[in-house]
Amino acid sequence: MPQEKSSGFAVEKFTGKSVLYKNSRPGYPAGCYDFLMQAAGLQRGDAAADIGAGTGIFSRGLLERGLSVYAVEPNADMRREAEKALAGFKSWHSLTGTAEHTGLPRQSVKLVTAAQAFHWFEPAAFRDECRRILRPDGFAALVWNHRDPDSPLVRDNAAICRRFCPEFSGFSGGTGRGDSAVADFFHAGEFVTRRFPHDLSYTLDGFVGRNLSSSYAPRPGDAGYQPFVEALQALFHRYEQDGRLRQPNVTCCYIGRV
Repeated sequence: MPQEKSSGFAVEKFTGKSVLYKNSRPGYPAGCYDFLMQAAGLQRGDAAADIGAGTGIFSRGLLERGLSVYAVEPNADMRREAEKALAGFKSWHSLTGTAEHTGLPRQSVKLVTAAQAFHWFEPAAFRDECRRILRPDGFAALVWNHRDPDSPLVRDNAAICRRFCPEFSGFSGGTGRGDSAVADFFHAGEFVTRRFPHDLSYTLDGFVGRNLSSSYAPRPGDAGYQPFVEALQALFHRYEQDGRLRQPNVTCCYIGRV
């Protein structure tokens, strides 16, 4: 497999983690979807492409707002979970493809979204693909759930990941709120940003599962798996109140032309 950055390069990193991903990954606030609908001038029935759709977490909110959603996901395990979860939506379409080669027809959608996924893509090739599949009046949107880096809990969580996860380079692939790749992606560096407070609440199993669902996390049978789980359990108990842990989080939405 080529070593250049691409969504294809990340395909197998989530194999075997789809159930954990579906059950423990957070959703996105209603305000994020409402902002994107308004900023892109979308109406019910308009077509959107959710790229790197995973288990369909972000796609669901688009479907609930009446959009026709083409969910593009290269990983078969993740795609199967999405197909089970979203089978009830007649306007949902599951596609095998990557960010750089979606397989969608030219000028077929009004909105392209990448939620918790852009850091896996080759940005220039993804931008070219967006230009190909977007209608002339279309928009692209990048979305992340970001842990608050100033939170003691988040700092301690990162320290555990650095200790037990050799591939850990920061949460969300190290993409931060000021990442220059975001500005470089949009036409002339022009885009609109909105941030929505979206603190997350976890049970013990949910918190451990969220960490294990990450691409860099050890898997059962790996030497570091059990020590990683035990460190996460200890971290949960250090910060939990009444059996739940609150993780400071903000959802960042970026939208513009490409």
